Amino acid sequence: MIQKRLSTFAGLPVHTFDGEPDGPLPEPGDVAWGVYHHVHDNGVWGAEVPANLDLLLETVDTAQVTHLVIGFWGFTREEFDPVGWLVDHAGRFPRLRALFFGDILDWECHISWIQNGDISPLFDAYPGLEHFEIRGASDLRFEPLRHERLKALRIESGGLPAEVVRAVAGGELPALEHLDLWIGSDMHGGSSSPDDYAPILTGERFPSLKHLGLENGPFQDELAEALASAPVVARLESLSLAMGMLSDRGAEALLSGQPLTHLRSLDLHHAFLSEPMAERLQAALPGVELDLEDALGEASWVGQEWAFSDSYVAVAE
Repeated sequence: MIQKRLSTFAGLPVHTFDGEPDGPLPEPGDVAWGVYHHVHDNGVWGAEVPANLDLLLETVDTAQVTHLVIGFWGFTREEFDPVGWLVDHAGRFPRLRALFFGDILDWECHISWIQNGDISPLFDAYPGLEHFEIRGASDLRFEPLRHERLKALRIESGGLPAEVVRAVAGGELPALEHLDLWIGSDMHGGSSSPDDYAPILTGERFPSLKHLGLENGPFQDELAEALASAPVVARLESLSLAMGMLSDRGAEALLSGQPLTHLRSLDLHHAFLSEPMAERLQAALPGVELDLEDALGEASWVGQEWAFSDSYVAVAE
């Protein structure tokens, strides 16, 4: 569940813009502009995102805006089309470099309910885009990306369709340094398999990649086994298999495979590891920033191995 709005985005603090300003505004290029619906003190909704996007154009010199965050705009694109709005007003955002599409909290709309549709036109409309993040993938669609300047791509999902993974893996993103994909659950639209991620692991698709996050997944052990010999790992600075169902089996594969001591960080939080395995990881990777928070599940010794009675991804519905 996602309970908090972004406080920072792509290196800038998020400034909430949710209606008529009640004080002086920051300089347009000093903040990430977070356009949200207004919630009054008594909980009643006021001005909503479509109106506030138009108000942003009237109130702020958007020619100087570099970072934009868009909150909950409605349940369907029939109510309001944020992609179309952004494409239609691309000329008003000539310096836009970072876009977060859908900073939506669980109480507004469950992540698996978010309807994003086809976002391909965004990348044509904003050729200078360097950082793109999106939340929700139930009907997410786009053509394999061809983009010269995109450095960071993050898709947060409770269930990632295989078609989306293949569109990412089939892209041409020569500048891409940071890739995060939340795999999610097959109960909420996730249809990808470990094989869908194989083109990413070869290291050939994204020659500049420094961070890889394959997170929130049910088959983390299989991904760990593939990463144990994947060519892409040697040039990574950070790796994440967090938020998913990684067990001792996957951790053993990581320890037995190619060296990971060159990594700056390895994120395995919300895994299902036994205490002895956690200790082995810490001993084997003393110079690596290792995140094992909430990585010890309810386990019991069965036969010759630790067994967990219940494992789950961190974010699904």
